[in-house]
Amino acid sequence: MLLFKLFIISGLIAIGALSVEAADMEMQMVDKNCWIEVFDDTNYDAKDPHVKLQGPKEYATLKNLNGKDWNNDIQSVIVGSEATVRAYKERDFQGQEIAFTSGQRIPDLSKLKMSNEIESMKITCGKSDQKQSSGSSSTSTTTTTTTTTPTP
Repeated sequence: MLLFKLFIISGLIAIGALSVEAADMEMQMVDKNCWIEVFDDTNYDAKDPHVKLQGPKEYATLKNLNGKDWNNDIQSVIVGSEATVRAYKERDFQGQEIAFTSGQRIPDLSKLKMSNEIESMKITCGKSDQKQSSGSSSTSTTTTTTTTTPTP
């Protein structure tokens, strides 16, 4: 009976070690180039508040990100080389939507009529399917769509 108990305990320890190892592998799989950096000023002014948000992740609201309410307070963005971002004018992924592709830099969101207008976003990882033109990457592949949401 003692041998049986030791066998069971050894098995439980081995299973626990495997789950820890699996968690460590998951942590290593995070794509370090999948992010968006948002700035509360134009031209990526690093002297003013800014935050880098790691993907993949969905933000139904941009309240309290690193202690700051970013709702309607984003004026420029830089997107990581492995990220695609969909930003929305309203929280919970509602309202007008704008898509940012991998490696994109937008120095002034007012030119896209989205400065201080973003309240939620979705960050997905992996190269975007859209090909960027050989010109300036600051606005070459930005897509804006309008989504109509019924009001309750």
